[in-house]
Amino acid sequence: MVNMYDTINIWMNRVEAGDLSASTLCLTDAKEIVNKDTGAVWTCGSLENLKIAISMMGISVKGSLAKFYLPDNTFTLNQCQVREAMEKLSDTLKIDISEAKVTRIDVSTNFIMQYEAQCYYSVLGLCTHFNRVQATNNTLYYQSKGKDQRHSMAFYDKAREVSDRSGIMPDVFKGENLLRYESRWNKRLPQQLKECEVMGRTLYDERFYNKIVSLWADDYFKIEKQKNINIDAMDKIKTVSDATDFICAIALQKLPPDEVQNILVDMKQQKIFSDAKYYSRLKKKLKDISNKTDITETDNLVKELDTEIRNVLAYKR
Repeated sequence: MVNMYDTINIWMNRVEAGDLSASTLCLTDAKEIVNKDTGAVWTCGSLENLKIAISMMGISVKGSLAKFYLPDNTFTLNQCQVREAMEKLSDTLKIDISEAKVTRIDVSTNFIMQYEAQCYYSVLGLCTHFNRVQATNNTLYYQSKGKDQRHSMAFYDKAREVSDRSGIMPDVFKGENLLRYESRWNKRLPQQLKECEVMGRTLYDERFYNKIVSLWADDYFKIEKQKNINIDAMDKIKTVSDATDFICAIALQKLPPDEVQNILVDMKQQKIFSDAKYYSRLKKKLKDISNKTDITETDNLVKELDTEIRNVLAYKR
């Protein structure tokens, strides 16, 4: 069983949680915060690494469940471990967290790669319905378009992240090139995941666990991948159209994905096309040229990443 769960946010209303006085006593650095608009009083504090907020409305828990259960979140939780972590959290807070609503899930794992993590960002291109954002040299995000950003993906150098926060690096990962890939469902989980509800107990349900791992992989495969120009492609040119596609394919491979994205955004802002469907056609045309099998071939870095993702799918059961 592969390890996948890390950060979760959960909410349990007062009616279902019952008396929360024992939960309040568990908190360190507890303080009361008053909402000036509503007058509601919240008791906020920490439970190890988790952030807890309790009021007359209910209880909120946010943070890395993996770090709460394990020494660090370098490793994530598998289906069995997430049940055990939930039980530990329930016992500590004196409430049944399995009945709480899950409002955010991060699903992720680490890959030991041949090269440094940032080497792989350049082969990860655009993704439909997501904005590609390379925030730093060590982090690449895909953020869903729209104001609420309900879904996102992240690729980052996990070894660097652990080092920067003085975390605990397991011996098995020391000295390795460690790439973390996360898919984050940030809100409206039932609608996004097509579930009637997503509760604490849902996370360790086998059907749901297999589903969420598959969705995590699907997100990766939706990302366009940079290609290499086939060294024999020029020998196959027969027409002016073939030559045009060949030159365009070379040009597209040399343009950074963010630059292509910015050109398309500028076109929309300047209203180059009166009908929105032409932008979709343009993106499809560019993608078709980039993916022509007689011109381009899969990059070795992409092959390595693809293999890692497929290995997770193969061992999820």
